[in-house]
Amino acid sequence: MPNPDYPTRSVVTIAVLILTAITSYVRIIHNVHNTEKETSSTGGIMLRLPNEESVHYSSEQQQHINHYQRNQRRRRRLDLLSSDPASVSIKAENENIHRNTDTDTAAATADQTTTSSSSYNYAVLIISYHKTGHDLQEDLINLLLDEFPPPIIGPNITAKGTKSLVRRRMHTPVHLCSRLYLQPGTIAVQHAPDFFCTADKLAKILLHEGEVRKSLSPTEKKNDRGVKIIHLIRNPFTMAVSNYHYHAKRPIPKTEMWITRQNPCQVTYPNGELYADYVLPSLSKRSYEALNINYESRLILRSEFEAIVNDCESIYQKRKGLETANQFDHLMNLDAPEGLRIATAELTVQGDNNGGDMLRMSNNILKLKQAEKIVQNSWMGTSTSTQGGGGGGHNREFQVNTMSLDDFISNPERSALEFLNFVFDHSNDVSTEQKERAAAKYSQTYLNKKEGSRHITDGKAADKKQLAEYLRHDAVFGPPMKKIEMLVETALADSRDTVML
Repeated sequence: MPNPDYPTRSVVTIAVLILTAITSYVRIIHNVHNTEKETSSTGGIMLRLPNEESVHYSSEQQQHINHYQRNQRRRRRLDLLSSDPASVSIKAENENIHRNTDTDTAAATADQTTTSSSSYNYAVLIISYHKTGHDLQEDLINLLLDEFPPPIIGPNITAKGTKSLVRRRMHTPVHLCSRLYLQPGTIAVQHAPDFFCTADKLAKILLHEGEVRKSLSPTEKKNDRGVKIIHLIRNPFTMAVSNYHYHAKRPIPKTEMWITRQNPCQVTYPNGELYADYVLPSLSKRSYEALNINYESRLILRSEFEAIVNDCESIYQKRKGLETANQFDHLMNLDAPEGLRIATAELTVQGDNNGGDMLRMSNNILKLKQAEKIVQNSWMGTSTSTQGGGGGGHNREFQVNTMSLDDFISNPERSALEFLNFVFDHSNDVSTEQKERAAAKYSQTYLNKKEGSRHITDGKAADKKQLAEYLRHDAVFGPPMKKIEMLVETALADSRDTVML
């Protein structure tokens, strides 16, 4: 006998099948939506390079790209509202962007910058360290973009904007140098790079690796003029005092919260490698031909390095009430001499994350000047199109202009003019009057900014001269810092003689 419930079960079965189909469809749509969302916001954009390599962008990297594109759209809107040709900024055809990842091991570039879109054919790089001009980097880039906009005159900014091309204070064991993949026709910044490879390898990295990564066309190779590096450094005594004043106050800026977690006396990288083993070899000589400089003893002795470490360890978490305190607590509770010693030790010998920039700066002064001399006196300045008998090559330049933050503070207009004279030399169609107007405008902008900026600390502490003299005459810090001071002054004088004002 037929089951009387059969029709009802059939209807139920059909209903279940329909519901299952609808559920599956909704899941498919949901997955597609999530995939699109992840691609745009959580690290999933994939770009295809000419050599068919894939580049994967992280969430942080994609945020930088989105920020850059928003700025580009804003600039285009302003262009449409302006009738002044001089106000024309980056045009739509320059929206294509160039990208470096944040690690040396994944420093692939997305082929999105067309160098021919700018008449400027150098790769420009601005380098700084903690308290030598981190904010100044951004100001100088804005000066170029506002007063000499591409593609008419100046270089294009990379997708990183005013952020470092790769992770600061890091290198791979294989290369020992931060690999930046510079591209002609662009301007970029790098904060606190590690340049611990040989000078000739550094020259190849900065002059040639970008060309290899981007696979320039023959025309682009022919137009590539080389690299211009603005190296922002500082007198070690004013650098140390500024560092101390900046961190020994409340509130702690969000970007500086590391000071509550970092041991100022730690001398190793996160992987356990000794910072001294990387930075001291190039600083352990008596003379440096690239700068025609000679010392009575070696620039930095290992014993001097170790003396700073021992001094730091004799203070840090050794005072009553500070046995478990962090670096910031020490700076807030110790008298100025001891707090200054802790802060200066971190700036000099500390190898983890945010420290060691005084010696890193010294190392890089030497490596960049040595690389510059090598290129000037060897085949390395010749375009790779000549290698292998290809012909049609030309000499590419490797120029380093060492500049001091102290000079930008004391005479911003003159320093800005020196910067512009270096970027736009005789090969560029930029008049002296244009550069002078831009330098004057920069000076006024800087003075206005200085009044309300916490980051610009110079001149705001009455004891800065006394603290600098304290370090100068100190038995531990004085000898090595005075030798670094000589190195800094020699490098600055060498650049001033080269760049005509």
